[in-house]
Amino acid sequence: MIRSIFAIIITGVLFACNSVTVKQQQATEATEKDKNGYFGEQISVENLVSGEKVIAMLGEQDSVWVSMKSKIVINCQNSGCWMDLDVGNEDVIKVTFKDYAFFVPLDSKGKTATVEGFAKKEMIPVEMLKHYAEDEGKSQEEIDAITESEFAYTFEAIGVIIEE
Repeated sequence: MIRSIFAIIITGVLFACNSVTVKQQQATEATEKDKNGYFGEQISVENLVSGEKVIAMLGEQDSVWVSMKSKIVINCQNSGCWMDLDVGNEDVIKVTFKDYAFFVPLDSKGKTATVEGFAKKEMIPVEMLKHYAEDEGKSQEEIDAITESEFAYTFEAIGVIIEE
C-alpha cells in the first residue's frame, strides 16, 4: 500500500516538473520573440499601407482590416498597453492590443511599428481620455481639463513588429 502511494506521489511530481519545464520553455520563447520586436500574433507584412491611406479608407467605412507601418509618436509609459502612430498631417491613430494579450516596450517612442488589425473611427469617452493622459504622464491639471469625449482614429492590433 505504501509503495502504491509512493509511486503515485513520484508520478505526480514527475508530471508537475515536466509541466513547469514546458511553461518555462514557453516563457523563454516568448521573451526571445519579444526581444526581436515581435508582439502578439504573427502578422502579415504584405500589402502594407501608410497611415494616410488608412485614414482615407476610413473616410468611406466605419472600420477596415489593414496592415500598416508608421512611426510611434508616443506610447503608454505605465505598461506599454497602447501607442500612437503617426498618420500624417500631425494626426495619430491610437493603437491598442486585442484582449490586452500583449504589450510593447516602454521605450518604443520614435521607433517604427508594423501593425495588423482593425482600424476604426470612434468617439473616445472622457474616462478613457483621462486614462490615456495619465498613462502619458500628464499633470493632474491637464487630466482634470479633459471634460469632453473626442473623435479619434483607433486601431485594435492582433500583432505588432517594432523595428530597432
